[in-house]
Amino acid sequence: MNAMTTTRPVLDHLVIATDSLEAGCNYLQERLGVTMDAGGRHDGYGTHNRLLGVGGGTYLELIAPDPDQPEPERPRPFGLDEPQLRARIAVRPRLVHYIVRTDDIEATAGAMHYDPGPAKPMTRGQLSWRVASRFSPGALANPLPGMIEWGDQPSPGLTMPPRGVVLSRFHVLADAGKLASLALLAEDRRIHLREQSIDMLAAEFITPRGWVILD
Repeated sequence: MNAMTTTRPVLDHLVIATDSLEAGCNYLQERLGVTMDAGGRHDGYGTHNRLLGVGGGTYLELIAPDPDQPEPERPRPFGLDEPQLRARIAVRPRLVHYIVRTDDIEATAGAMHYDPGPAKPMTRGQLSWRVASRFSPGALANPLPGMIEWGDQPSPGLTMPPRGVVLSRFHVLADAGKLASLALLAEDRRIHLREQSIDMLAAEFITPRGWVILD
């Protein structure tokens, strides 16, 4: 590890799952007052997405099964194939996960004392990255973040133009054992940790339509 490498995790993006990308975009435009920016498809994973920068180097990822891809050989990310989650996102899009960025996934996982799963290479258009993300079957949301390495390219959250939507607070609710692994996130004043027996995620935004919460 060179002197410029850091294992400290930084909030990279929030993941909102939807059963249809079109329906999800319409829902978020209605709530946030802006249209989502372009995304792309994740070949081999059976998903596609749209993005929105929300300030502080963070962005929203709206992700859905891609009907133009064949059924993937592996499970779709973020529990999108789980019956419980599919039933929930059939009602409306849901905030289900979040990803922190780091220069070294394995070292950051060690520093946070939990296993996010094996890091896998992914691509979308000209972008490429490594990501580790574990989603338990039946979970409504994952309070322990996935981890991403962008390598020598910047995260989209650092390059997307401001659109008037700003993340003001991100709430992670979980039991004390899980919260103990999140101590390294405490420097980000947007992140609020609270002990609770049921895992939940919620995000507050300042938008052209006022204060909005997504969960």
